[in-house]
Amino acid sequence: MKLQALKPRLTPLNTNRIKVLDTKAGATERVRGSAWMKVRHAVLLRDQYRCQSCGLVRMDNEVDHTVPLEKGGDALSMGNLKTLCGGPDGCHTRKTAEENKARTGRARG
Repeated sequence: MKLQALKPRLTPLNTNRIKVLDTKAGATERVRGSAWMKVRHAVLLRDQYRCQSCGLVRMDNEVDHTVPLEKGGDALSMGNLKTLCGGPDGCHTRKTAEENKARTGRARG
């Protein structure tokens, strides 16, 4: 018995670079890969893995931009980067949620 080949139902994706997010005019381009990992590691060592908001020391803390990239903050400046605690109820999660509310016009009054 010979198996019948099925015709593909999906069109192939364009494998060229896919844009993740549309950036606003004046926004700073995000740095990725090994360049970001080197800067991230330097910030964590500078802050001694201590959250700059609550003082919690954890290995899974996040490195966050003080001035967001979408508002023109410098992507790799050590002065624009700080350590914030991660996790579901960490300072980074709260800061990101507040920024999102402000961005969508649902800021607290």
